Amino acid sequence: MNVTFSVHQESDLAKVVDKISPLLQRQQILFLEGEVGSGKTTFIRYLLKSLATNTNQDFHFLGSPTYQREHHYNLKKLNLIHFDFYQVDQKTHIDFEDYFMDNCLLVEWPSQDLKKRYLPDALLIKINVEAPKRIIEISSQNPTWLP
Repeated sequence: MNVTFSVHQESDLAKVVDKISPLLQRQQILFLEGEVGSGKTTFIRYLLKSLATNTNQDFHFLGSPTYQREHHYNLKKLNLIHFDFYQVDQKTHIDFEDYFMDNCLLVEWPSQDLKKRYLPDALLIKINVEAPKRIIEISSQNPTWLP
């Protein structure tokens, strides 16, 4: 799967995440890449809001977990963990096996080691800034991501 979206304003993200949110389930991982300020955390906020809205659930976004490394969201139909590894040394070994059982993982700044191990099954979201818009490239080697 390989899809590209052109986002001219933040509110356009709703159309993009509405295509992805119905596909999310336990034991999945999304990698988000892009330069600082490209909109990775904003994309995740819209994605979580879409999931909460679809289940008529109140939702409060906790922000970027840059310093805490992770935030947990327990929605009615799906538990998600938002990771941010911006400040983590690329050589640090991170293992997600204990997290996968009951969660969908949203990972900003994945290390090369994480991508090497999990990319064949993950959904990769790259956000490129081409002022005044963002180009969002969504791809996966895993056919289960196909709508």
